[in-house]
Amino acid sequence: MIILCYIRYPIFCQRKPEACLKRKVLFLCETNGLHSPIAEALLARIDSENFEAISAGTSRGRLHPLAVEVMNEVGIDLSAKTPRRVQELADERFDYVITLDDSTACTYRNSHHAETIHWKVDDPAAISNEPEKQLRAFRVVRDQIAQRLRLFVIVHVRTHLPSLAAKKSFAASAR
Repeated sequence: MIILCYIRYPIFCQRKPEACLKRKVLFLCETNGLHSPIAEALLARIDSENFEAISAGTSRGRLHPLAVEVMNEVGIDLSAKTPRRVQELADERFDYVITLDDSTACTYRNSHHAETIHWKVDDPAAISNEPEKQLRAFRVVRDQIAQRLRLFVIVHVRTHLPSLAAKKSFAASAR
């Protein structure tokens, strides 16, 4: 019996073997208190089999209470999340870095040699001073990020799967 394994990382991977097959995604926003923890948690829910999600900020902030609230609405608890700065991840290697606000997109310099993607996501805290309007804005941002992540997963998983023709060719040559 022949087992075919598609490995993207070196054989001597520093992480658990199943983690070596995952693509690492870093989500960045200014304070790691709003967009990036939402994106990290949503990607973990949408496809933790193919992706390892991590979030950070270019500066340290605090987790926005409405971010926690809107994620609780979809069954994800962010209350224990501790915001961190991207400098804390200097030794980490990522396949993708996704910036989620204009400030981060302008100031972040990719030292991870990863594919950098910018998603412009509105700041729901700046929409209004009225709590109900802010809560609605947070829900919209959560849902926009989830929609983009679903598309991201479709595009990046499908493009990294071996083609059916390649599988048949390999199977034929193994006989």
